[in-house]
Amino acid sequence: MTTSKRLAAHLAKTADDRAPGATQDSPPDNPGEVEGGAASDPTSDDKEKDQVDEAQHAAAVAQAREEAEKAALTASTARMNAVFASEHYAGREAAANRLLGKPNLTAEDITEMLADLPKTTTPAALTEEQQRAAAEEAGRKEMQAALAEGKNSGVDANNGGGGADPKAEARKASDAVWAKAHGIKE
Repeated sequence: MTTSKRLAAHLAKTADDRAPGATQDSPPDNPGEVEGGAASDPTSDDKEKDQVDEAQHAAAVAQAREEAEKAALTASTARMNAVFASEHYAGREAAANRLLGKPNLTAEDITEMLADLPKTTTPAALTEEQQRAAAEEAGRKEMQAALAEGKNSGVDANNGGGGADPKAEARKASDAVWAKAHGIKE
């Protein structure tokens, strides 16, 4: 029976690993033969070994992935904390948060960019009473501006004091259009 390639490679490797003066055991005449005379199927051993190797490989991949995720989370948190601790963070929070979303920027890059940006000032929170007063004042100013640019309306409040009634004129024009549409002559 011929020797499998795997067994031949193993025997060659073990022969190379031995010291030059050591004796070499001869390989068995039948590779499927085990000590004690029992025969075994070498292909079934290889399949079991491959299955064990695949399971070990999958476990090692899962462990490596978990370790990489932990390392990435730790690095990301350290980067974020470095930016938050920077003296340039206050007043530039929105820009810092957007820059932290860019994974290719380091904490040092982000703080340098923040230093170049102007600080934004947010107005102090107003109480409810202050908000109402501000809204009323804004309303008054808007009303004054509208009155200042507006002209007299032309409507006669007495409606009989000799002034023209705009509604009566509009009604008369509308009646004329309808009369023409119905073919009624005046």
